[in-house]
Amino acid sequence: MLKSMNATDSILKKPTKYFIIFAAIIYLTVIFFNDGFMALDEYFVGITRYIPAQNSSVHSLVNPDDVKSPLQILPMHGVAQAAYALGVTSPYWQYRSVIFVLGILNFLVLLYAFLRLAETLRFDIRRQNFLLLMFALYFGAPFALTRPMFESIAAPWLALAAVWALRYDLNGRTKDLLWGVVFVSIAFVLRQQLGFCALTFVILPILKKKYKQFLFAAALGLGLLLIAGIPDYFLRGQFHYSLLNLTIYNYQHGAEYGQKPITFYPILIFIICFTPFFFARYPEGFVKKQFKTFRSIWLFVILFIVLHSLFPQKWERFVISLVPLFIIMALPFLFQLHENFQKHRLRLILLYAVNGFLFFIASFFPPQKNLIEASRFLDQNPQIKMVHRVNDTPGWITEAFILNKQFSFVEATHESLQTVNWRDCSQSLLIGAFDLPQFTDVTRNLNLKAEFNVNLIEQLAYKTNPKNNQRRVQLSLFTGCQ
Repeated sequence: MLKSMNATDSILKKPTKYFIIFAAIIYLTVIFFNDGFMALDEYFVGITRYIPAQNSSVHSLVNPDDVKSPLQILPMHGVAQAAYALGVTSPYWQYRSVIFVLGILNFLVLLYAFLRLAETLRFDIRRQNFLLLMFALYFGAPFALTRPMFESIAAPWLALAAVWALRYDLNGRTKDLLWGVVFVSIAFVLRQQLGFCALTFVILPILKKKYKQFLFAAALGLGLLLIAGIPDYFLRGQFHYSLLNLTIYNYQHGAEYGQKPITFYPILIFIICFTPFFFARYPEGFVKKQFKTFRSIWLFVILFIVLHSLFPQKWERFVISLVPLFIIMALPFLFQLHENFQKHRLRLILLYAVNGFLFFIASFFPPQKNLIEASRFLDQNPQIKMVHRVNDTPGWITEAFILNKQFSFVEATHESLQTVNWRDCSQSLLIGAFDLPQFTDVTRNLNLKAEFNVNLIEQLAYKTNPKNNQRRVQLSLFTGCQ
């Protein structure tokens, strides 16, 4: 065990560039192999607005009844348009270009934020490299932070804002305070709810009794808020139309999407941060010191929880913007435990094993894979004109990845399928795994052309709650042709 600890210590003393390269390899691998997206909103009010790039424009990024800001979708739209201008005509590969470019940008901004954090707190090389390992290997980071979704692209800027809040809290410099306001304002533009975290830059000067700095921060924040509302005025006819309608819509219709208790986010964060593993006896004064040092980070998280708890609908994906902050919050405690590995080896081995399993599943098993692959298959087989489906499964596929849609869905029954002329190669049957056993008398005379699988998590989701997860099943496509 002592040899193992010496080896670990020796590795952590290696030059930081090796850990940066390792983290970059992890993120690039996930970007390359994982083309999935997490949420329906990410597709229907995101991807469909900028893909295909051939059919997208700035004015089509939002519908009249949308509560999203056009500025939120603009980064994805810009990358998709650039890819198209460079000759990428496939909508799917335009989408992959967005993942690639924004994923790398997110990685670079977060890397900068973590290195500046290490510089600010004067980490030795071991602690700095340990932070980079957490950045690379925390299960919630590489996949979630490289998706083209609002929570993901806002996360690096919120992390920068939090680090600059910590810098200001430690040294009291006005420029750190104002840069923090700028960074949190960018996060606000990309996901409006994160603007509530800007109150940190009002609270900290008050706690320090630096009222002149408070006025500077408030004035800059107000100015940036006014500037952020100008695009809405020109594109949607009203100043901060999106922000106003988002607030009203969530208040009036939030309950229609489900009601979760006020404890939802505290419990969720408690779980995904592996908090029980950190219950241990630390040196006297250690915990108090860490909370004092990182109080600005905790303020961000608390403000996030307060705002999101005001509305009845609460979704797990909203906390993606906080993932970099979770890494920062956990760092001092995990490093302290790791410094005493022999004493805590059982808990650390279990922690690393659980995280490693979740990391592998989250990073390399794309969600919505069945829907993406089905759309790609149909795009590549334009001879298929009619897709018969049973029980509205699949209810939808990623048609945005199809440039020239040639097919139509037809609701089918056992009786209607018996009348189809399967010698016509334009006819096909797309059926979910749960319906397949009841239609063997139809499928045994057909040819299985393709199967579109789902990942392990989606399989479990369907088995535990089939009613709300019908899209998360393996799909099989049959035709009567060879």
